[in-house]
Formats: sequence, structure tokens, C-alpha cells
Amino acid sequence: TTRTEMLFDTANPYGNCSGSAEDYEDALSLLMKAMDELDSPEHKPNVLNLPMWKKFCLARRKKMESEQLVKWKALTLAEMEAFLQRRMDENKKLKSQIENIFKELTWLQQEKMKLEQNVVVQFLLKQGQVELGSAEIPEYSDAILIKKSVVEELNSSIAHQGEKKMAAIKKCKDLSKGIFQLEWEHKKMKMQIENLKEKAQDIVKLPISKDCQPFRTVMNYDAHIAQHISKMEQTLEVMDKVHKKNVKKHQKRIRELKKSIRLKEQSNDELSLQLREMLVSVSEMRHVFEAADTQDISENI
Repeated sequence: TTRTEMLFDTANPYGNCSGSAEDYEDALSLLMKAMDELDSPEHKPNVLNLPMWKKFCLARRKKMESEQLVKWKALTLAEMEAFLQRRMDENKKLKSQIENIFKELTWLQQEKMKLEQNVVVQFLLKQGQVELGSAEIPEYSDAILIKKSVVEELNSSIAHQGEKKMAAIKKCKDLSKGIFQLEWEHKKMKMQIENLKEKAQDIVKLPISKDCQPFRTVMNYDAHIAQHISKMEQTLEVMDKVHKKNVKKHQKRIRELKKSIRLKEQSNDELSLQLREMLVSVSEMRHVFEAADTQDISENI
């Protein structure tokens, strides 16, 4: 059969070739025998000596062997090309057969799918469960029988998609609200920037007093203030010492004045006693003089 011939050709691609290695060896041996006869000294030209004749015969043998080998290789190459062409033709035939088989297989699968899906199903319905829109009986030849679970799953999927849509709408609404809020904050910040610019211009135009000049001119204002504070603290310490010294001096002066006051008070007390005594004596003398005057007046009368 064709299958058997194909396997035989694949197993031995050069089975029927005429240029095998054995034939080549046989042809080469026959050629060498013929060359032996030509290499005999009888055929040697007179102009050549025997060593040169042997070298010539050896070179001629090598040339003939090379030519014979080239012929055998050319024959082998031709047979290989013929074998390759046969295999390419067989490959094309097999490809066409495979394509036809695949087409038939696809057609069979489609027919099988149609037969599996286009099934005539007869089922009973309860009376009053199915209501018809018209008096005519509808055509169910192209109807599709769907399971209840599939419909429920589709309904749940629709509800889920609706919830997702509502969530997206709410998110979009919140986003637009956030955008309005950001725009309002942006306007507010712009107004604050303008206000700050006006304040900065007012600060630039504001006259700076002599006390505030160091704040602008001195590079390290904090160090300057710290140095000034340290100087003031030293001055305060000196002033405190002077004040304490003055306080001690004034306290000493106060003590002296208090002592002087006590002495003055004592002298005043003594003078007060003397004054009272003098007043008493004056009063007595006044009474005496008054009494004497009264007596003189009475005597004159």
C-alpha cells in the first residue's frame, strides 16, 4: 500500500540508488585495473625516465580517483535532491489532507453543537401560571430555555451594577462639591494674598524709628539684643551696688537724725517744763499786779 511504501522510503531513502558505496568501490577497482595496464613501462614515452613515469602514473591515478569520486558524489546529490522533492510533494499532500480533516472536524463540531443546543423540549405548565398577551399561540420554534438561577444571577448582577452606578453618581456629586469647596478656598486665599500684599506695602511705607533701626541694619539681631541685655544687666548690678551703698549711707544718716531728734525732743521737753513754770510765775505775777492795781484804784476813790 501507499502507507507501506512511504514507511519503506523513510527507513531507507537510498535503497534503490545505483550509486551506492559498493558500486563505487567496484567501479574504482575496475578503473584501477585498467590503470595498471596503462601504468606498465611499455607505455612509457622515451623522453621520460622511470622515476618520473612512476610519479606521473601516481598523479594520473589520483586524478582519476578524484574524478570518479566527484561523479559518485554528483550522482548521490542528484538522488538526494530527488528524494527531497518526493518528500516535499508528500508533505504538501499531507498538509492538504490535514486541512481537509480539520475542516471536517470543525463542521462536525458545529453540527454537534447545533444538535446539542437545538433540542426539542416538552414541559407542562400549570393552568393560569402563564398568561398570553394575545389570543394567538406564540411561536416557540426559536425560543431559548433559560434556568431560573441564570435569570436570578442576571438580576442580581443588574442590581449590583445599579448600586455601583449610584455609588459612582454619589462620588461624582461629592467630587463636584469638593471642587466647589476648593474653588471657594482658592478665592479666599487669593483675597488673603492681596490683603497681605497691601499690609506688606503699608509696612514698607511705615516710618521706622531709631529704636527699630538695628532690627533692619544689624545682621544678627538676637546676638545684638543679648549683648545689649548683658550690658544692661552689668549696669544694673553696678547701680544695685551703688544703691545699696547709698541706702546704707542714708540709713546711717537716718539713725543719726533719729538720735538728734530724740535729743531735741528731750531739750524740748525741758523747755516745755521751763515754759510752764514761767507761765505759772507770770500768771501769779499778773494776779499780784492786778490785785495791786485794784487796791490803788480803791484808795484813790
